[in-house]
Amino acid sequence: MAKDLRSIVRKITELPTLPQVVTVILSLIDSPDSSAEDINKVMEKDPALVGKILKLVNSAYYGLPNKVNSVRQSIVILGFSTVKSLAISASVFDMFDSNRSRAFSREAFWGHSIGCACVSRLVGHREAGVDEETAFVVGLLHDIGKLVIDQYAPAEFDAIVNLAQEKQISFHEAEKIVLVETNHAEIGAWVGEQWALAPDLISAIRNHHSVGTVEDRPVKLLAAICRFANFICQKRNVGSSGNFNVPQLDPEAWATLSIKKDELPKMIEAINSELARTDAFFSMAMSK
Repeated sequence: MAKDLRSIVRKITELPTLPQVVTVILSLIDSPDSSAEDINKVMEKDPALVGKILKLVNSAYYGLPNKVNSVRQSIVILGFSTVKSLAISASVFDMFDSNRSRAFSREAFWGHSIGCACVSRLVGHREAGVDEETAFVVGLLHDIGKLVIDQYAPAEFDAIVNLAQEKQISFHEAEKIVLVETNHAEIGAWVGEQWALAPDLISAIRNHHSVGTVEDRPVKLLAAICRFANFICQKRNVGSSGNFNVPQLDPEAWATLSIKKDELPKMIEAINSELARTDAFFSMAMSK
């Protein structure tokens, strides 16, 4: 039953792709010559996407004092990077088929992913040299490879989840036994490459279970932030992504971050507040 990345990829006849409008938006935002008006003109071609973004912008998560009525206004208030992460968030929830495996709740999966994204943004905000919105997207997409396995290698996916439950281990530990030569992080990075996401973001997804092996400092920080957020969300039972182990804080991730132990109580308080405001993201994920 063991599968390598190529054999799984061969079964993928049509990988869900980012909407063309989103692809253009990401390209424009990454260009130093782009203006808010350039992005607004492209975004206007997809009214449904605009509606989703404005719904998120005007949600309690951002807590803006006045209602935002246009993407242009969103960019002025929140900045290019935030609109970029919003565009990805508003698109990614619709890309994969709904629940297939009874043992793996899609609702719990997105709850975990959104929780990791929001915690990653909070931690990224305080780490020097980290773009908090990139940290948010890494948190949101770090387990996206699991959805690919679930959709395109269902027998292997069920075997992983059943083994994790039987042995009370993590999804990652179980897939080492079932898949042998690949894992959800590697597959998730491949998806990021197909979507032409930023290289640092792709590398962070690929290495979120192997922080200690990363030499590039920006990528190491992003991967460490994701691992920390993953631990916090698993510890607080924020959704689920197929793990049945007792959560352990990755020592390499902890050593990479600048958080001190005496800062943790105050940070946990901020994290609790952050997670309490994620309803808008979750309702969008569940709105199919």
